[in-house]
Amino acid sequence: MERRRDRRIPPRFKYTVLFLAFFVVEMLIALFARGAVRGYLGDVLVIPTIYFFLRAVFWPRDGVFSVYVLPFLCYFTGWLAEVLQALSFAKALGVSESSPLGIMLGGVYDLRDGVCYLLGLFLIGVFLALETHWKDDRRWFYPVAVFLHWTWGYLQTSAGFFVFLWYFRSRHYFYKGVVRTVWPKDSGVSLGMFIFTPREPDPSEQSEWAKRDRAYCEEVAIHEYGHTFQSLLLGPFYLLVIGIPSIFWASSKRMQRMRTRKNIPYSKLYCEHWASKWGEKVTKEKADWS
Repeated sequence: MERRRDRRIPPRFKYTVLFLAFFVVEMLIALFARGAVRGYLGDVLVIPTIYFFLRAVFWPRDGVFSVYVLPFLCYFTGWLAEVLQALSFAKALGVSESSPLGIMLGGVYDLRDGVCYLLGLFLIGVFLALETHWKDDRRWFYPVAVFLHWTWGYLQTSAGFFVFLWYFRSRHYFYKGVVRTVWPKDSGVSLGMFIFTPREPDPSEQSEWAKRDRAYCEEVAIHEYGHTFQSLLLGPFYLLVIGIPSIFWASSKRMQRMRTRKNIPYSKLYCEHWASKWGEKVTKEKADWS
């Protein structure tokens, strides 16, 4: 029987073609466009241009880093360019504005460019969702949720991003549209679209204790996932309404003694009860109520 040939386009080739297409458009905008097209469209397209270049050269395969983290690094690269523009870095080096490096750095500092970079990030999200036909962890909500997390929920998502980088060597994977990190701690934390769940037993450990511990970690993950929807709802008020009370409730020795003395579950606090309830409602799975 003749084997069916794999007609899928090789990832590196696909991203190379996309990069070259975007780069040519960027060059044409820089050389011939004027007004809003030159001032804003070029800044929108520069973020996916950088992204497709990095995917083509370094990370052609799908993974937590290439799909969830790399777009944000490209987004921050845009802001780095703004800082360099404010410092007149290109002029100091004698770089021509029409050169490839000059095009990437840009010429004029403008805070409104930040909106363009966010739109560029949104375009990457749309592409990643379309790439898998809205399946897996990249359904219709992926670009919408990413855009909201990095605009309305910018404070906590940025904090989560840097915590993710700090624990980069830990285990990370896709988790229902967010990034889940199994970090070396016994507690869970949710910061925007980044959630951190307790350390788990070694996969080779099959004792009853290990099974219960893994089940508990999954319940914590559902609970922390509920916090991500609080972040989408509250945006910049999340840390004030949810984050600070949650940290005080969890880490204060006085609160810990009170919960132990009066046998009060951790989920008794309004924001924790809310998170478990929303996590279960969205996932249809059991959350941690302890």
